[in-house]
Amino acid sequence: MARVRTEEKRDEIVRIAAELFERHGFERCSMAALSERLGGSKATLYGYFASKEDLLRAVLDCEVANDADHMLRDFPASDDLRQSLILLGTAYLNKRMSPIPVANIRMVASQPACSTMGKDFYQNIIRPNFGRLATKFEELMDHGKLKRADPCVVLMHWKGLNAWDFFEQRLLGAIDGPDPAKVKRAVTLAADAVLKLYGVDERATHVKTKKTAAARAAAV
Repeated sequence: MARVRTEEKRDEIVRIAAELFERHGFERCSMAALSERLGGSKATLYGYFASKEDLLRAVLDCEVANDADHMLRDFPASDDLRQSLILLGTAYLNKRMSPIPVANIRMVASQPACSTMGKDFYQNIIRPNFGRLATKFEELMDHGKLKRADPCVVLMHWKGLNAWDFFEQRLLGAIDGPDPAKVKRAVTLAADAVLKLYGVDERATHVKTKKTAAARAAAV
């Protein structure tokens, strides 16, 4: 009898694999150990994922997408764009320096030079989620909250202004995690710089709108 695959079972496999990969490392986790933890057979595991590499891709996709969902759901947090940018930057840095993303990068970076996993990870997981944030910036432009510009360029300016060298320090073990005071300083300076580059003078926009409305009324 053919085994019935379910989304719930797939999600469980991905969740357990994420825990084991983080705890023991990708290389030290075998499909046999994963199937034992799941209480099933290797055949069941291979019925969902053709290889351990495919399972790692699913783990990375799930974790990055979930992180992006949480950050984008709350952005912008209010009509105060500066504060919204500060909150977004804080969420981004805190998540980027947390154990799971660091472990994920280490796992991908440790693959052989001939592996396509790193390229796949960037092109199919990281870049599309950055694209979602670029869309958010474009929506702010559409609503007159930011100057019209290439949203992907705005995104990369925002990312670079927030990043500093925190991730490099975290990845190399120079720090154990985010320092709240340093993160606050970085994201506040980044928000101010982004608004200096791309922010609009809302008072001037309001005056222009009133003048346009008055001109239209006079022409009637």
